[in-house]
This record gives sequence, structure tokens and C-alpha cells, in this order.
Amino acid sequence: MSPAAIRTTFEFRIKPTRAQEVRLRATLAACRFVYNWALEDRRTLWQYCHVSTSFNDQSAYLKHLKEAHPWLTDVHAHPLQDALKRLDRSFERFFKAHPNGHGHPRFKGRHQYDSFTFKEWENGASFSGKRLFLSKIERARIVLHRPIVGQVKTCTIKHRADGWVALFSVIQAPLWKTIDERDPVGIDVGLESFATLSTGEKIENPRVLRNSERELRIAQRKVSRRKKGSGRRRKAVQHLRLVHLRIQRSRKSFHFTEAFRLAERFHPLFVEDLSIRNMVQNPKLAKSISDASWGQFLGILSRSAERAGGATIAVEARGTSQECVCGEPVPKDLSVRIHRCPRRRLVEDRDVVSARLIQKRGLEALVAAPVGQVIERLRLGRPVGEGAGSNRHPRIREAAGL
Repeated sequence: MSPAAIRTTFEFRIKPTRAQEVRLRATLAACRFVYNWALEDRRTLWQYCHVSTSFNDQSAYLKHLKEAHPWLTDVHAHPLQDALKRLDRSFERFFKAHPNGHGHPRFKGRHQYDSFTFKEWENGASFSGKRLFLSKIERARIVLHRPIVGQVKTCTIKHRADGWVALFSVIQAPLWKTIDERDPVGIDVGLESFATLSTGEKIENPRVLRNSERELRIAQRKVSRRKKGSGRRRKAVQHLRLVHLRIQRSRKSFHFTEAFRLAERFHPLFVEDLSIRNMVQNPKLAKSISDASWGQFLGILSRSAERAGGATIAVEARGTSQECVCGEPVPKDLSVRIHRCPRRRLVEDRDVVSARLIQKRGLEALVAAPVGQVIERLRLGRPVGEGAGSNRHPRIREAAGL
């Protein structure tokens, strides 16, 4: 059994000349125009003819659109097709998540479309010596601060508040390790501590947004006091964008650092199957939950574990803070930080108990799972044994207390 390929992204800064930056912005404008045209086309066809169109239909019509607007020929075909594909994915998400009609895709404003993609490497985008060649834009300087490991599939050019970056989507082969090399662990994410491990360790919550609120307040106040359309307002908006970008990067750097450390130490990693969308409905906790960004962290943790040859497994989240490891119900609200079990006389930090309960539930699920499923989910480097259950594996048996 060969391991499945992993899709990862490498980001590098590019430094275009003034003429190249003009062409980059023109490409963004063309993609935004095609996106908005496609959205209007879908709306009009449905409103007056009750006919739904598809990506293939609109992609085939692109040649006629270029005849009507010759300036679109100055842009490679792939970014324009990608704009149609983005709209198609937006409608797919809309029909899947909002069948009642809410959340319909909207038109993109001038500052709301900031990237375009070449869907095939070396077809519109490629390396030319130490520079990045982009069709219709020419060779641009790129800062390759680390080697690209794997096979490049797509290239996305994105404009951020502090300049332009190139994002390379790469396919890599995962590592191949056995479960014996690392111990399983349960991870309980929270707000007082960002995460608590079943080993008793705690990861402090950086509270990036909370610690930057004063700087954000000042920057937003400057924007609100400037006259709309003035140069001073544009400078204030640019400063505000830079503050938000720094907060975003600080949070993501923290997530990647902690996820890498956990993936290298433990396998498998048991986490809660959280419904974060419902949790942020609480007005008292929404800002803190968004600041912690559990969803982004769990996604990064899953990919980091996969790259390290491991896996993350989500377990049922219900009752993990209201139950003891022994199964005894111990109800308590958020203000109670100490867990006291009347049956076992256990007095422990509530987050540590929750992490241990998450680990227990995950191990019980593995013990009951078929061998093939365990090998597939945990990416074991060797078979557990023909016809044997997963509870035969010594590391799982030891951790589960069998």
C-alpha cells in the first residue's frame, strides 16, 4: 500500500517592476470583470428564462467575450477560466449550505479580487533561471528563500497589503512511519489555554487580536476621520491593512509552530469534532473564539500530522467537559476550572481531564475499528496482523489500558 500524496503550498515574495505591476493589476481587473460578467449572466438567465448555466458553458463563451472586449486578450486564458471556476465553486457552496436562498454570491468590488491562478505549471507560469516567468507579464524577480520540494501543479499570484506573493501548490509524498515511534495524545482546545494535552501540558493562548486591539482602534479611528476619496484616507487604509496582515501572520505562525511540534511528538492526535460555526453564535465568546481560530489550527494540525506520517482523528465532542474519565457525569459551568469526581475522588484541572477523555474516546474507537480502517487512518508502516483486531497492537493496548 503506497501512501497518498499530500498537497501543500509554498509562498514566496515577488518583486515586479512598475511596468509589470501595471500588468499584474490589469490581470486582476480582467479576472474581476469576467467574474462579475459570469455572475450577471447566471442571474439574468435564471431570472428571465429559468435556465441555469454551468462552468463549461461560460468557459466556451469566453472567446466571444474576448471578441466583444479585445483588451481581455492581453491576459492569459488560465486566469480568466479560474475566475469562472471560482464563481462555480461559490454557487456550489451556496446551494449546499444555503438552500433557502441566503448567502448568494455577490459582485466583486475593486479591492475584493486580489489573486489569479495559472492552473497548469509551465503553461503560463514557469521558472526562467532565477526569475518567475508569467505569460503576458514577463520575467519577475522572486525571492526563493527555501527550495520547493515536490511537483508544482499550480501557481497563484496574490496581492497583499505589503506587496505581491507567488503561491505554488505542490504535491509531496508523505513520510512512512509506524505507530510505535510516537505516543497517542488527546488535545482539548480552549480559551484560557489555547490547548491542553492529555499528558498535562498546556499551550498558552497568544491572544494576538486582543493584544493588538489598541493599535487597531487607533488605525481604524484614523480611517474614519479621513475624507473619503482623499490620499490621506488611502494611506490610513493601507496602514490598517498592514496591521490586520501582521495579526493574521502572527496567528498563523503560532499555529504552524505548535502543530509541527505536536505532529513530530505524537501519533495519532485525537481532537474534538467541534461545530465552531455554532459556537461563535455566543456573543460573549465569539471574539475570543475567532481570535484563537481553532478551525485554522485543526486544519494545519491535520496537514502537519499527515506530512509527518501520522494522522489526526476527530472524536465526539459532546460531554467532554461534563464527564469524568471513568464515565461519571460531573456537570459544571465555564467558571468552574477544577474537576472533582465524586466516584474516583479525582481533583484535577478540567481541561486536562477533558483531554484525557478525548484520548480515551479515540482509543476506544480504534480498538473497535477493523484492521484495514486502522491501517488506512493511522498510516501504519507495517501490518498489524492478518485477521487480528486493532486491539492486538501493543501500543494501542497499553494506552487504552487493555
